Amino acid sequence: MSTSTDAPPANDEILYEVSDRIATITTNRPERYNSLNYEAYRLLTHYFIEADRDPDVGAIIWTGNGRGFCTGDDVKELLGEGAAELSRRIASGELEVPSAPMLRSTTPIIAAVNGAAVGYGMELALLADVRIASTEARFSEMFVKRAIVAGHDSFELLPRIVGPAAAAEILLTGDMIDADLALELGLVSQVVTNEDLIPAARALAQRITVNAPLAVAAAKNALRLARAGRGDELRSYLATTLGELLASDDHQESVAAFLEKREPNYTGS
Repeated sequence: MSTSTDAPPANDEILYEVSDRIATITTNRPERYNSLNYEAYRLLTHYFIEADRDPDVGAIIWTGNGRGFCTGDDVKELLGEGAAELSRRIASGELEVPSAPMLRSTTPIIAAVNGAAVGYGMELALLADVRIASTEARFSEMFVKRAIVAGHDSFELLPRIVGPAAAAEILLTGDMIDADLALELGLVSQVVTNEDLIPAARALAQRITVNAPLAVAAAKNALRLARAGRGDELRSYLATTLGELLASDDHQESVAAFLEKREPNYTGS
């Protein structure tokens, strides 16, 4: 599938902001519960690529505006009478989807789930490294309720996150899961009020970005290999990478800062 990085025209369906080394991507179609049309797909894909390529970005937060986080495909524009065109674009590779850059990202991704994460919206949330939910968050792999089936990411990732039995129940029923159950299952790491959601996500992002950039990138890549079930490659990668990190300037700075009882000043080298 295409992941073009041509700069998007001015458009407010997806908002993008960088501050304090944190990129915030906001799906901004509140009147459609942040469902995705073709333009939203394109922009969301573009901004995940842009954030990951920006050397000044150390963490990415993805959230939604309004009552929805992301409710998958826009039923009015992409499904129903538009299903044939959607199938054609998927088959031809014309549809730009954010799953590819999310999977390839070397930058940690936090999903700040403010409302309904449904269908493909939930599937994309699974690709984040960490999910934080507001008390208003809801999750559903509702594909079977629409006489279709979830994508491979759901079947690969969900059993690893919540366990095979819970994943089977979620995928076979399409039932809605509230924030408390999501926390109990391990689908999210914390639940906060809607007002505290973005502050909590930013606080977590800042706890990541204060660390040495090379070490964070290594941990992120190791998580990606582990998520893909590539154990042998993971072991080889960690053995090589640890030696490189021990020889880095940042590791020497961390030792000096510890001995001098001060905060380290990491440079990413």
